[in-house]
Amino acid sequence: MLTIKLPQIFRVHQVPRIFWEDGIMSGYRHPKSSALDCVLSSFQMTNETVNIWTHFLPTWYFVWRFLVLWSSLDLCWEPFHWPLLIYLLLVCLYPFASSCAHTFSSMSARARHICYFCDYGALSLYSLGETLQDRGGDKDHGILESLRLEKTSKVTKSSCQPNTAMNIHHIPNCHIHSLLFCFWSNGAWSEAVAGYCYHLLFALLTAFLFTSHLPERLAPGRFDYIAGHSHQLFHISAVLGTHFQLEAVLCDVGSRRAWLRGRSPPTGLPGTFGTAGLALLGNVAIIGAFTAALSRAP
Repeated sequence: MLTIKLPQIFRVHQVPRIFWEDGIMSGYRHPKSSALDCVLSSFQMTNETVNIWTHFLPTWYFVWRFLVLWSSLDLCWEPFHWPLLIYLLLVCLYPFASSCAHTFSSMSARARHICYFCDYGALSLYSLGETLQDRGGDKDHGILESLRLEKTSKVTKSSCQPNTAMNIHHIPNCHIHSLLFCFWSNGAWSEAVAGYCYHLLFALLTAFLFTSHLPERLAPGRFDYIAGHSHQLFHISAVLGTHFQLEAVLCDVGSRRAWLRGRSPPTGLPGTFGTAGLALLGNVAIIGAFTAALSRAP
């Protein structure tokens, strides 16, 4: 009979400082775990288990929503749906990247950095997917695309910096834009306003949870596993915010479908897939540069 031995769990002072989390005293995995050990650890109780599943399960919820929309909307052949298509793909990507980062970050200190570089890159691309929903005037189109690419690169680069990577989060910055555009648009936005408001509230809550390290900072060791430490709550809040944003965006697109279909000229391939492709290449280059720098770091 085949038996599987679950990986050993350690306390905070038994692992290198780079793996320490504020207020989390136990539940750490071996700092040089194998890939198999990392996967197996997601099925035992560690201080990362809830972090893994609170983004892995929502990934498949968003994939399901994407497939339903794919079957009901002509996402590929209607140019006004292209920004929505990219946004939906990135909504599926960022929680999956986060789940993988939390799963495999205990393979080594270098692997931990690389995992979270990819996590930050996925979040940066997600912020780009949000802004693609804003179709400014044609005369401003080139400026908007340049600003979007510049912002995406800066978000990834600043997140990968050693002194800031674990202390900043950019979801609220790119979410506020949606609500402001909602109020300033001339279209029928009344059904989407509630979704954007909920989205903004959860975005602000997400930022607070990520930066405050509450409640575990007040009672170290009491919230190590499933009692609701800040990163677990942060994951849940971020996903709920994305859910409300998705509902608002879909309502938005539905209410403006006739206007979008008749708009001429459409944003076209360069303004959607071209921008997303350049952003992806830029993020890969930045992550590659930081990864290469790890080999030269002490």
